[in-house]
Amino acid sequence: MPIEEKVWEEMVKNILRAEMMRRGVSYAGLAERLQEHGIEDNELNLRNKVSRGRFTAVFFMQCMQALGVELLQIPQAIEEAARKGGAQALAKSKAQKTN
Repeated sequence: MPIEEKVWEEMVKNILRAEMMRRGVSYAGLAERLQEHGIEDNELNLRNKVSRGRFTAVFFMQCMQALGVELLQIPQAIEEAARKGGAQALAKSKAQKTN
């Protein structure tokens, strides 16, 4: 059975939030880091964009670059990564794998 688009959106949102958590970066901090790369956005706009989970692949990659992500691990259990609390679970599980 195909996975609904909303599930994919939630997973991508949780991946981005997990990378922010792993690095201790707030939305204000992300805005500052993006600005260093010439990308103008403010904290509120970033918070809303990420909360909706509907953003472009370009925006996602800009955030990954700004956060210093060199290797991105895609979860096998998409539905699990997309559930509420998924960002925290991804941040913890990834942190344990790198230690």
